[in-house]
Amino acid sequence: MPAKNADPLDLKIAFRFLRGLKQNNDRTWFHANRAAWDEHVRHGWEDLVTMLLLAGSEVDDRLRHVDPRACTFRIANDTRFHKGRDPYKPWLSAWMSPGGKDGAFAGYYVHLAPGDTHVSAGVYVPVKPALHALRSTFSADGAGARAFDRILASKAVRAYLPLDTEPLRVTPRGFPKTHPRLALIRARNYLVRRDVSDRELLDRGAFKVFRDAIRATAPFVRWLDAHAEESAGANAHRIDA
Repeated sequence: MPAKNADPLDLKIAFRFLRGLKQNNDRTWFHANRAAWDEHVRHGWEDLVTMLLLAGSEVDDRLRHVDPRACTFRIANDTRFHKGRDPYKPWLSAWMSPGGKDGAFAGYYVHLAPGDTHVSAGVYVPVKPALHALRSTFSADGAGARAFDRILASKAVRAYLPLDTEPLRVTPRGFPKTHPRLALIRARNYLVRRDVSDRELLDRGAFKVFRDAIRATAPFVRWLDAHAEESAGANAHRIDA
């Protein structure tokens, strides 16, 4: 395990591998470069996610004791039912939440690829009880909704806006069709995101960039978790990233 705050992932090696994989997305190339993947990229990425969970637990205690292996996505695609899909993903990704990548909990997503690195936070397609609870909070337009406003207006979260909701075209049944928070009531997701340049990653290191993103968005994620029903975690669904 690398020293605290050291970057366990060699970005130059990782970028070189991922660029090569994007240009030669086939099993022959992957197995010819398997040593770089096994010895440097995969282990470095797993160690990085481990460090992010430890650092993230300081601002979001739900991340304590989460298994990093449950958070990282496999680089291989499932091509059994998608014949036209590339066999591999030319990126590294992880969803960090109490249920790892298989849960419906609010959490933090990190996606690393040359020229396409980004960090997201929030809840993606929450299960129905959680989504109904969140919509109800916005519909009530009380203290909880005002606290949400203050979080989005904070300097820390500003760089991760606008809020991504993928709203429904119509108002869900049981909610008012006219409301000052109608966009939030119609929401299917509650996510914030920031794109990260290769230059920033190379200058600061992936650990510091992703750690700071978790710190900045933790109040937003904790609010979502607090206002979603507890039963949301029991009915988990898989995220395919």
